Amino acid sequence: MTVGVMLLLGTALVAAVAPHTLRTLARRALDPVVVLAGWALAAVGVLGTGAAGLLFVTVPALASRTPLDELVHGPWWQAVSGAPSHVAYRVVGWAALGALLAGLLRLAWVTVRDGRARRVRVRTKLDVVRLLGTPDPAPADGAPLLWLSSPSTHAFSLGGRPGLVVLTDGLRHRLPEEGLAAVVAHERAHVRGRHHLLVAVAQGLARALPFVPLFAAAPAAVREQVELAADIDAVRACGPEAVRAALLTMTGLPVTGAGIPADALAMARDAVDLRVRYLAAAAEPPTAASRLTGCGVLGAASASVPVLTASGLLIVLSAVTTAAALLG
Repeated sequence: MTVGVMLLLGTALVAAVAPHTLRTLARRALDPVVVLAGWALAAVGVLGTGAAGLLFVTVPALASRTPLDELVHGPWWQAVSGAPSHVAYRVVGWAALGALLAGLLRLAWVTVRDGRARRVRVRTKLDVVRLLGTPDPAPADGAPLLWLSSPSTHAFSLGGRPGLVVLTDGLRHRLPEEGLAAVVAHERAHVRGRHHLLVAVAQGLARALPFVPLFAAAPAAVREQVELAADIDAVRACGPEAVRAALLTMTGLPVTGAGIPADALAMARDAVDLRVRYLAAAAEPPTAASRLTGCGVLGAASASVPVLTASGLLIVLSAVTTAAALLG
């Protein structure tokens, strides 16, 4: 049971500290795809380690002969630990099992419910804009492009298969050709990168387990990083000045007409100030090699930190109880 308790403590510590750490890395203009990998694998690590901790508390025998178990079942442990009552073990074990099942059921229910509702909303919105809009006649290099006849200045994308990029006619009169190309490249990067799905998963975790700080902070952070990632893809296609100019121009335009759908990702809605600073500071888009290395290093660290933290707590516990046994 001690192994399970330490795993839960390690999970709680990482879930509380990880959002600050990941936000700090993001503020230092780290590749947003690497930061997204960090958030995703931190969530996997917290979910997996927390579930393992609850399972080990419920059935302590499952932790036997594991590396963590070796830290708490030496002679020193037998010398300082009293034998808890059988009733206490059963109460704690059943409580842990109930918490594990409740968490899993809530996560599954929220995921299914929100996923179905989101699919209906997106399908409805896609049907409406396809009915009202005019497809772009140019060959599509990516998600299809649709123009809405409106004086408003909107640009957004909707996920799905194949997804859709929607621009209003008002942008034709406000942005130069290279600016429009940058906006289209940005929105198509969202569809190609499945950014809408990443945001939906983050929102689902936050709704299912809002008491976990890592999950509560994820939706805003993921929205911010997918916008930066789409900007980088647009920079590769059109250059940094075109992307920055389009973003600044759209941010300064009056917004008229119908609003942007809640499930859409829009060019000039989220984290605009941060993106302008990032575009000004980033010298070159990250290479594939640096991105792969960064994702591997930060992802492995994020996924393993809960277990490593639990191991550290067990080592400290071992040292303290060994000293107490010797002094006693």
